[in-house]
Amino acid sequence: MLTVRGIITLVILVVLFALAVVWISKNGGWKGEGCGGNCASCHQRCETPRKKSSDQTNN
Repeated sequence: MLTVRGIITLVILVVLFALAVVWISKNGGWKGEGCGGNCASCHQRCETPRKKSSDQTNN
């Protein structure tokens, strides 16, 4: 059986992990492709796509 101290420690770790996941997803995700729940941000990226490095060298 877990003690009160163990339960509190476990709850704190779970909350910190959840906050880290939320922060990562709102800042581009693990691969930098996520919207983080902000669809307007994704639409804006689709409307004004960045040029690829090969496009910049051919200009």
